[in-house]
Amino acid sequence: MKYNFYKKTKWIVSLALIASVITISSCSKSTDIFDLDINTDPNNPTKGSVQLLLPEAERNLVGFLEGLNNTQMGFMGVISSSDSYGLGANSFYGSWSYFYTGPGKDLEEVIVASKAANNQPYLGVAQALKAYAFSTMVDVFGAAPFSEAFAGNAATANINPKFDDGKAIYDGCYKLLDSAIINLNAASTISITGDIMYGGNKASWIRFANTIRLRMLMTSRRVNPSASAQIQAALTAPGGIISTTAQDFTWKYGGQINPELRHPWFTSAYLANNNFTYIAVQYMFDMLLRKDPRLPFYFRRQYSAILDQNNPTDRGATPVQGAYLVLNPTAWDRGVAAGVLARTKADSAYLAGYFGRLRGDQSGVSEDVRYRMVPGVYPAAGLYDKRTDAPFVLNTKANSGGAGILPLVTSNMVKFWQAEAELAYGFGNPKATAEAAIRESISSVSSFGMSKDPSSIAAPTADVTNYVNSFNTAYDAAATAESKLNRVLYEAWFAGWGNGFEMYNAFRRTGYPSNITPPITLYSQFALRLPIPATEAALNPNAPKPLPIYYTDAVFWDVVKFKF
Repeated sequence: MKYNFYKKTKWIVSLALIASVITISSCSKSTDIFDLDINTDPNNPTKGSVQLLLPEAERNLVGFLEGLNNTQMGFMGVISSSDSYGLGANSFYGSWSYFYTGPGKDLEEVIVASKAANNQPYLGVAQALKAYAFSTMVDVFGAAPFSEAFAGNAATANINPKFDDGKAIYDGCYKLLDSAIINLNAASTISITGDIMYGGNKASWIRFANTIRLRMLMTSRRVNPSASAQIQAALTAPGGIISTTAQDFTWKYGGQINPELRHPWFTSAYLANNNFTYIAVQYMFDMLLRKDPRLPFYFRRQYSAILDQNNPTDRGATPVQGAYLVLNPTAWDRGVAAGVLARTKADSAYLAGYFGRLRGDQSGVSEDVRYRMVPGVYPAAGLYDKRTDAPFVLNTKANSGGAGILPLVTSNMVKFWQAEAELAYGFGNPKATAEAAIRESISSVSSFGMSKDPSSIAAPTADVTNYVNSFNTAYDAAATAESKLNRVLYEAWFAGWGNGFEMYNAFRRTGYPSNITPPITLYSQFALRLPIPATEAALNPNAPKPLPIYYTDAVFWDVVKFKF
């Protein structure tokens, strides 16, 4: 049988023409249920309401900060994240691009929409958050697109924004804070809904804006001739600053599993594939020697046996260069002298749980997650550490926890800033201010732990008093204002567990605390900033040329330029 291709094709074409006529005829009827002549997809709006954009901006901003937090705590000798400073040209491209496509863009959309609608409450919140976000970008990256950012979809599109230097961005952020306070103080019938951080409370946002101004003034004080007067004015600004734990600016994680809303430290330490990094030995051992009441809230031991050094597997998992404290004679001598250890079997089992690493230890990662010290009940909502018990965290019921916090700007941080300013400029009572900061830190940590793990034991009053008295003695023995400041910032270092940003800023600003042990391995000098991604420079011709070197080119306010 012959196949008539021509006739077959002709029939198909005829059917296509008929279908086309039917389609055209149908589409001409505006009332037809199959009408596809629309320009807007209701399921993909091009603009969002400020009520929906604000909480998304808050969530995304926390995600951005969360992504950098561990790195800065590693820089400061607290955990083993980038603690040998081996940073690559694109190590932080993810954080950089996420900021500009996520929280930065969201906040800009809230600002534009709020201005158009004369919606002053939302405008004020977004301006305060933008100032916080961009001043933080300066603190970590030094320079960034600011004045020309977010114009990619504008009528006159700009996909290659210029980079503003850090001081110019700070100046712009001060103006944002001025505007934020004006807008938040303005009479308005509009209620702020969807606000995750402060529940729409305008007074709280005014305090936040004032506190961010103080934070920026403190951070940049060494290059600001008017810092003393401006800081003192900020401390007494109308509307107040964050001054109680109830006013803290913290992100509160949920305990939900699906979707995953728990603290990232919790999910990385307490779940089946636990992979939390190492806690630096000095940080936790110094707290033990100093009888810090926060110790059992910060860290959770999960092993009480001593690794057998005659067993190749155990020996391979043992931390190097004395970091395995239970086998370190000097550590025992110091612990006994401090009155925190006795040479007993029980205390050997206790000290065996102090399993971490020295700063900069880049030896291979062994099968040791079973032994590592992990974050405790504060701030990750894990488990409290009982001295007589150290079960493996995966064999507990802690998987229902994780409703922790990210302590972004807290009242005790503000008091430490104030004590620093009082010492630097000779006003107030810095010793009393620092003592108040220490007491508040201990109290808030203890209260938080009690609320999250019923087995927690409140920090004993006598222990808190002894700890504070030890600080006061050391403070009084310090001969100069600088040495006293060193003592204060040593305390701020311990109070800062959970927030690497303030540790990192304070250290670059002052060089304190000066007694943090140096890394045992260094890939480069101390990171004075994060590297601006090379990919950004390749895509944006207005990026700095050459790009700043992260270990030699400091941010604009860093006059110390620390080197090991």
